[in-house]
Amino acid sequence: MKEYQFNAIIQQNGDMDASYIIFPYDLRAEFGKGRVKVHATFDGAPYDGSIVNMGLKDADGNICYIIGVTKAIRKQIGKTFGDEIEVSITER
Repeated sequence: MKEYQFNAIIQQNGDMDASYIIFPYDLRAEFGKGRVKVHATFDGAPYDGSIVNMGLKDADGNICYIIGVTKAIRKQIGKTFGDEIEVSITER
């Protein structure tokens, strides 16, 4: 099973205390679908979630696929909005 490793910046979701990172690959090209259940680690902290399109676009107008970074994980790794983290993703 393919593992994706990359660094990402923790993004804040609006004015909420919620965050996400952008999956920097074309999800449909990589997995053949627009929503993927994954095993992830954020700076080594494990998380099971989904990579989805929440209607966000990058500066060039391209669709962004994201995965949430929970408040508990941010606390565990000692990082917050704007911080860079190491990410590992595999499909589950």
